[in-house]
Amino acid sequence: MEGGWEDHLHFGLLGEHVLVDGLHLDSAWSFCLASILTIFICLSERVLTYAISKKWNPFSSRRQSRVGTALWRSCLYWLVTFDRLLYMLIGMTFSLGLIVVAITTLAAGQFVIEYLDLAPHNSRDPEHVKEPLLPSPMDDRSSSEASSSYPPSRPNRPRSRSKPDSIFIHPNHSNIARADAAAVQLGLSGDTDLVKGNVYPADGETWEHGRGRDVARELLLGR
Repeated sequence: MEGGWEDHLHFGLLGEHVLVDGLHLDSAWSFCLASILTIFICLSERVLTYAISKKWNPFSSRRQSRVGTALWRSCLYWLVTFDRLLYMLIGMTFSLGLIVVAITTLAAGQFVIEYLDLAPHNSRDPEHVKEPLLPSPMDDRSSSEASSSYPPSRPNRPRSRSKPDSIFIHPNHSNIARADAAAVQLGLSGDTDLVKGNVYPADGETWEHGRGRDVARELLLGR
């Protein structure tokens, strides 16, 4: 096309206008000025984008109304949108050199943003999370002393053994058998619940050798 403008990507300096009147891409010097302008616009866009993402407000120390906060954030959004439209217009010159400058500047700004977001105090990466140290023997000793001091420890008492389901008690060592014998001597046999149904050997009758356990069982079970 005539008039110093091409509708495709190119590296030539064909005299394209770059945003403002008087800035034409017709020399190396004008290209450097256009590159500086592009870098400034792209960096300001990244800074404003970071400020919006962090909800930065220079008036945060003061008590500000909801309307004031919303107005401030809207102004930041207006500025960042204006910057984005400006570097879009720079890209519409189809100058591949300025496009590379804009992309490189935006990528460098994004690198700084990512680096700040990945700071150690904000990192959630498991590799950067410090695990708690294991307690040392001295810590265990101090904690055991503290726990032993308060509350006071109770003396250890031996646990009582559970009584077996079936156990044989000799009549001489049984209070029930002694009570039954006393009831028999008093003539109360058969009148009380303890001695009812129990039969004891007659006077003079002795236990046979080796059958004491069987005789005691018969006496206790009322057989």
